[in-house]
Amino acid sequence: MIRGLFERFGIELPSFGLGEVPARIMVPRIVFLGTSLALLLFGMLMIYSASSILALTSEEYQHNPAFYLIRQAGFAAVGIVIAVVLACVDYRVWRGGVIRGMCAAIVLLLLFVVVVGNDANGATRWIAIGPFSLQPSEFAKVVILLVGARIAEKYFWEGSIDTMEALKLAAGGILLPLVLVLAQPDKGTTGVVLLTLLVMSYLAGVDGRYIAILCAGVLMAGIVFALKDEYSRARIFTMFNPFSDPDKSGYQLIKGFYAFGTGGLWGLGLGMSRQKYNYLPMAHNDFIFAVIGEELGLVGTVGMLAAFVLLLWAGFKIAQSAPDMAGKLIAAGCTSLMFIQLLLNVSGVLGAFPLTGKPVPFVSYGGSSVMSSLMLVGLVMSVSLRSELPETSYEARRKRMRLATREHVADAYDGGVGVGRSPSPRLANLRMVEGGDSRTAGTSREARPLPYRRVDLGPSPSERLRK
Repeated sequence: MIRGLFERFGIELPSFGLGEVPARIMVPRIVFLGTSLALLLFGMLMIYSASSILALTSEEYQHNPAFYLIRQAGFAAVGIVIAVVLACVDYRVWRGGVIRGMCAAIVLLLLFVVVVGNDANGATRWIAIGPFSLQPSEFAKVVILLVGARIAEKYFWEGSIDTMEALKLAAGGILLPLVLVLAQPDKGTTGVVLLTLLVMSYLAGVDGRYIAILCAGVLMAGIVFALKDEYSRARIFTMFNPFSDPDKSGYQLIKGFYAFGTGGLWGLGLGMSRQKYNYLPMAHNDFIFAVIGEELGLVGTVGMLAAFVLLLWAGFKIAQSAPDMAGKLIAAGCTSLMFIQLLLNVSGVLGAFPLTGKPVPFVSYGGSSVMSSLMLVGLVMSVSLRSELPETSYEARRKRMRLATREHVADAYDGGVGVGRSPSPRLANLRMVEGGDSRTAGTSREARPLPYRRVDLGPSPSERLRK
């Protein structure tokens, strides 16, 4: 019924037959999907743990300790539905007029945010929709990746556009949305997208020397924009010495350090964090990694990082199996974006990089963040479900294998010749000698136990070695 509904709208669902997919395609697919769902469930658990005290003690949240968990679960349910639709739709659909329409829609949303968006912590990034707030820049990341993959395919793979036309397309589909995101200001999202585009450019075939120059340029531009306003400068100075202003700019980072120090190796136990008792600001969002360190210790934090490394491995394996360059860049770009965003958050919480305000994908609280992360998962799965590799000789032989019956075994021991059968190619040249129990000699083949005859393998191993 579901397949018929999709086909009515012209959407062809992929075949999900497990027996038809080689293991080198199926294993990364299962690992990627399973790891994504495991991180999502782990995030639900940690969001409840980190936010329960805040919600329980607030009249605004009806003194409901599961307030943030329920909201996150609702956003995750919507994101899963979108991810399933994206996985079922061929990723090649996102090109031509469709991608141009998506670019126009996201540019209008970003303009709307700049003009009438909600302000929070000195930034205007959200659009209020009833009791909910959405952050369009999270969805702009997905559109920009699709545009970048399509431009790279047309320029490097198809050769259907020249350099000037590629730059024009990049200016309208990539540069304009990024400028609007930066105007909010949202330097974290801008940096994540730029680094992801550099990874995609390297995979598309751009010389590594040019990539290094571009990386240096992105870093210098980030420093310039960070030093331009007082809020960003304070974050940089706080990174070097948070104890210089422990009650203001360094307060959040210091409380995060206390959380890690208290957690130690094994942690205080799930739900036993002390900093979440209104000491650590944004414990369920930007600093959820610190709560994980306090409750689950070094083991828990390393385990979460290992899960993201596994996700990165599976995503790049899927990219290797993609049928074209667009699929390769989409899978690698989506996976790289999530991993880069993770690194920015973790390095900021540890004081190794200025705080960017970017959440941990799947784990931190945020409706727009979890939905965009699941959209990325859907796009990667769309590439994986349409991946095909040339059949190896091993796979071809395995497909020809059949279950052996007793008659086949008996014929093999009789020299490969049965009633009405031709000799088996593997057994026709083998010489059969007498063997088995002498008490059964002379009986019929049906009566005597198998095997009665054995294959003559020639001289013993010791005789062959003497020669």
